[in-house]
Amino acid sequence: PPATLRVLAHVDRMGPQYAAYWGLMAQGSLPVAGMSQLLVEVSPSNVVFVLTDVALKAAPVRSAGTLIERDFGLMELHAPTPDPVLEAQSAILAALDLRRDDRIAPELVSVQRLPNVAALHSQLFNKVRRGAWTLPGDTLTVIEVTPAAWVYLLANEIEKATECELVRVAGTGLYGRLIVAGD
Repeated sequence: PPATLRVLAHVDRMGPQYAAYWGLMAQGSLPVAGMSQLLVEVSPSNVVFVLTDVALKAAPVRSAGTLIERDFGLMELHAPTPDPVLEAQSAILAALDLRRDDRIAPELVSVQRLPNVAALHSQLFNKVRRGAWTLPGDTLTVIEVTPAAWVYLLANEIEKATECELVRVAGTGLYGRLIVAGD
């Protein structure tokens, strides 16, 4: 059956926290702050293997790896500048016989603000963190989006626009979840 393009997101410039997060998660090439990135989420999940092959043969990009779960697959590509990433994007769209507009638009599912987090609650967040620590008294914001991989673009844009700390970015499955700490 034809593939569904759930997410096709171009991150123009990776922020320091965001790039460090991908460095933590990387199975392959490590991205660094300032690089350009492409995120592609598809269904069925195994399509990412073919698309990664297409992209790596079409453009001088590297991959931090792929994330595969039951229904959806996510691939990450990055390069020092946007041009190779956009070249890989064109090759992927051609391989799928789709246009950029065929992707599923992001939908905000929920936003929760937790001011002045209690010490014990802070520790629960620290058990699942993949980024900054949460501390008692922090204000946390928890954001959910669908399709899930859109949360990565959201995390990078929030980092660039605010003085927050990225606590957790989880972009696989039905919903993507972002937890940020700050004032």
